[in-house]
Amino acid sequence: MAKKALYIFLTSLLGVLLFLILDRVVVFFYLYLLAGGYITTGMDYYQYLALDYFSLVIIMMLGAWYGVWLGLSWYARVYEEKSHGGLVHHISTKYFQGRKPKDMESKMASIKQRLETDMWELEKLAKPTQTMAETFKPAPIKRKVVRKAAPKKLKSLK
Repeated sequence: MAKKALYIFLTSLLGVLLFLILDRVVVFFYLYLLAGGYITTGMDYYQYLALDYFSLVIIMMLGAWYGVWLGLSWYARVYEEKSHGGLVHHISTKYFQGRKPKDMESKMASIKQRLETDMWELEKLAKPTQTMAETFKPAPIKRKVVRKAAPKKLKSLK
């Protein structure tokens, strides 16, 4: 339950931040058009501040609502229904199509089967060499014993 609460809280925070960015972009272009003389209004500075404050509160509430809705819907998709694997799964399946998990499972199964057949063939090949080694025993090699002559005694030892 704490996981879901954290998920919803973070997505609502994301929604608030997203809507605040959008609000500031709109205000920037409004002020740009106002300062350039493209539009004219009869508002003084305090009326503009009141409108900006009111729109900011509305935008933050809409952002929080959007974030909660987004968090609930995506939490249900990702964790409860398990119909979506998340961001990494989405990127890996969309942009790296050569490496799909289903293909890997089939490849692993075929490799396992091939490895098993190769091991049985190796067992069959090893049996004749074992019997051949048992039947063929070479005669032991006789080594010559070489004796060296003892060195002559040194005169200093006398």
